[in-house]
Amino acid sequence: MDGGLVVTGDCRSDSPGHCAKYGSYSLIEERVNKVVDVQLVQCSEVPNSSWCELEGLKRSIDLLRIQDLHLSTLITDRHRQVAKWVREELCSEGTKHYFDVWYVGKSLGKAIDTASKDKECDQLQLWRPAIVNHLYWTAASTPDGNPAVMEAKWRSLANHIQDIHDHDTPAFSSCAHPPLEGDQRDKEWLEPGSMGAVKLESIITKSSLLKDVRQLSPQHQTFSLEAFHSLILHFVPKHTGFSYLGMYSRLLLAALHYNFNANRETARKSDGAEKYCVRYPRFRKGAYVVRPITQKA
Repeated sequence: MDGGLVVTGDCRSDSPGHCAKYGSYSLIEERVNKVVDVQLVQCSEVPNSSWCELEGLKRSIDLLRIQDLHLSTLITDRHRQVAKWVREELCSEGTKHYFDVWYVGKSLGKAIDTASKDKECDQLQLWRPAIVNHLYWTAASTPDGNPAVMEAKWRSLANHIQDIHDHDTPAFSSCAHPPLEGDQRDKEWLEPGSMGAVKLESIITKSSLLKDVRQLSPQHQTFSLEAFHSLILHFVPKHTGFSYLGMYSRLLLAALHYNFNANRETARKSDGAEKYCVRYPRFRKGAYVVRPITQKA
């Protein structure tokens, strides 16, 4: 493809917990939404099950190189072994490595939950959804993935929550939203210098988080890959044991099934309007999402 491949990659264990026998590593080309490779690693081939992800990625990269395919962009979770290897082996070849925003947002949300248990910081729980949304906006509003701009946008949150909307960073000098008044505001601003404001600022300016923010993926996430992993459960249930060949053949069947059905068009009503449905995913904790209904295969 023009400019090289843009892929998401992640590993899936064959059983819950840390006693997995196999780890399967998958790559999906995000622009066409197709599985391009599946590697199966047996835990006996690596020091322990946590190494399956790195080994699977190495094998996938070797396959791409054999096929003379250039990897332009790789989006993964924050697996530190993978990040180190990509930085040392792939970045010199022109590969850009980004982190999926969901994984960063998940750990950020947990940190806010912990801080909000303090009586003097209970306001933080009201701000939690907005803070996580700001993380997504930081990445999505910076399509070129400029790390300095993303960090500046993220740091501006410390001022915004205190009703300060002008910042001293040239990369992002003021908030992008218009003045918030009346019904546009549903939360109280945090008082400057209050325990909640100080605690939140310490969370969002933590050096490890800032480092991850600079590497957030601006255009593509691993949603398609998670959907593929959910599909694999239909072919390879986690509580059933399989031989290596049995496991690998089922993974390939899952990949073929996914690629055949990945880009089905949205179903339409008799008047031509597209069909949608309302779902309540567990991770949204009671909130709903609207999803298109695809045509039958």
